[in-house]
Amino acid sequence: MLMLMLVGGICFADKIPSPPPLKESPPALQDYLSEIYENFHRLEVVTTNPDGSRTGKKGDMLLLQTGGNSYLEINSDSSTAWLGVQLTDTP
Repeated sequence: MLMLMLVGGICFADKIPSPPPLKESPPALQDYLSEIYENFHRLEVVTTNPDGSRTGKKGDMLLLQTGGNSYLEINSDSSTAWLGVQLTDTP
């Protein structure tokens, strides 16, 4: 039971903490690592439908914004097949 609780606590971590300041590192490296961290949870926004025209890895996600509507697009086959669902603002 104790082992299950320890493993469960590790598996459900959502966000990683900020990277610690790097000592004696060039500013360019620190800027690069900070940019990766800041954009880790952001989706790429596109304006053309990726289905059939854009290659991706299975599970890749994009935000498609076209015609005033927003869609969450997810790659389903590690090729050019994307599944989408329209996003709405529910009151």
